[in-house]
Amino acid sequence: MIYLDNAATSWPKAPHMAQACEHIFMHPIGNVGRSAHEGSITASRILYDCRKTLQDIIPPTHIEKIIFTKNATEALNIALFGFLAPGDTVITTPIEHNAVARPLSVLASRHVKILFSPVDGYGKIDIDGFSKLLDAERPRLAVFTVAGNVSGVINPVEELVASCASRDIPFVLDGAQAVGEIALSGFGEGASGALCFSLHKGLLGPTGVGVMALYGNFNPRALVYGGTGSNSDATMQPEILPDKFESGTLPIHSVAIGLHALRYCVEHADTISRQRNITSDLLWEGLASLKQLRMISPREDRVGLVSVTTKETTISCIARYLFSHQVAIRSGLHCAPWAHKHFNTLAQGGALRFSVGYATTTEEVLKVIDLVKEAMNG
Repeated sequence: MIYLDNAATSWPKAPHMAQACEHIFMHPIGNVGRSAHEGSITASRILYDCRKTLQDIIPPTHIEKIIFTKNATEALNIALFGFLAPGDTVITTPIEHNAVARPLSVLASRHVKILFSPVDGYGKIDIDGFSKLLDAERPRLAVFTVAGNVSGVINPVEELVASCASRDIPFVLDGAQAVGEIALSGFGEGASGALCFSLHKGLLGPTGVGVMALYGNFNPRALVYGGTGSNSDATMQPEILPDKFESGTLPIHSVAIGLHALRYCVEHADTISRQRNITSDLLWEGLASLKQLRMISPREDRVGLVSVTTKETTISCIARYLFSHQVAIRSGLHCAPWAHKHFNTLAQGGALRFSVGYATTTEEVLKVIDLVKEAMNG
């Protein structure tokens, strides 16, 4: 199989993941914070080490503000439902994934006002238009993607966060397609908000582990209540972090496997980035040369995915041809109907999304480009 669906989940995972799994499941790991025996202490150490390693990857924040969830979607739900209330205004963009669009749609039914920032043809936020909207509306929150999951466009996150910070407006970032793909610098003084992502995409880890990293004084309400291994004599949820948001048994074995992947990503960051750039640029150039296709993704300022749609027919015939030749891509609406409305792709059935990984080769990319040509000429 030629695997070009890394924007959905990465494959292959980090090297030696199978051996790491075997080691983890062959040695006792207890429940985090539930006892003082060796297995429980090991679990707590793994959790701490994973948070500590994430500090080398994401914009700096205090270690206790790195909260584990089951995926990026859950992290975004906590940040949005735990903060917004009836009567609030939130600014977002028209290219958001359903992990943002659906919570906001529910909140809109509860009398939260949703406004859309202006973006360009690729979905990149217009910083001037965004800032003017902040001044005009004074929203309670701004929520936007770091990198679009349809076009792959990278937003000017540092500038956008600075614009929010200068106006004391918190932010929520959907980092699902960005963390592990691009370097994110610090957010600067006064920034307050959350960065939400998972370990299974750009960070080459397992599914089942997400992260909500908090910044500044942003502190949403907890949505789940229960045992945390701390303050067990109290029946009210603790306010201390990260316990406030980590009720119940955490997926510690998945976290341990994820730690293996994170360490690999930190150690080989330059090599991974270079290979992704080489293959995704080659892919973009090859697909852009095909006159029957319309490019959804920009040439520059993009993560390692390339999306295209057809100019006249639907995308389904190309998708079926690729699947029949063992090429894994994502076709359709990519859980992002807002984005496909913006890109005017609904009549074609959406777009074809090709997303490279650290192990993708130039030979594989050239083969896929040839197959797309065959599909359109067949």
